[in-house]
Amino acid sequence: MKLRSIMLVLAGAIAIFTLIIPVQAAVPQQCIQQKNRVKACPHLLYRADKLPSHNTTQLLCICVTDFQPLLYQPDNEQQKIEQNMTRRQFEAEYGDDLAVILAILRHQR
Repeated sequence: MKLRSIMLVLAGAIAIFTLIIPVQAAVPQQCIQQKNRVKACPHLLYRADKLPSHNTTQLLCICVTDFQPLLYQPDNEQQKIEQNMTRRQFEAEYGDDLAVILAILRHQR
């Protein structure tokens, strides 16, 4: 009777591990974030979507904190200039993908 209980627990553990391992393999190795970030991102968003630079839908990891300045309407001229500079930096790094990234963060996709 003990052997049967041990076998059932072992079979359950194997079943759980086989379900977990494919999910971990799908997690992106690198998140979309500022290239000069040195600390871990405090607010990550995972979303399955397709970027213009890729042919297939994939799991995306986006650092929401880094893109936050581009998600609000600037209050004054200084904030508008800073937002424009930030946008240009991200456009240089991500190109056409930036529009899709911002749409995801604005919950438009």
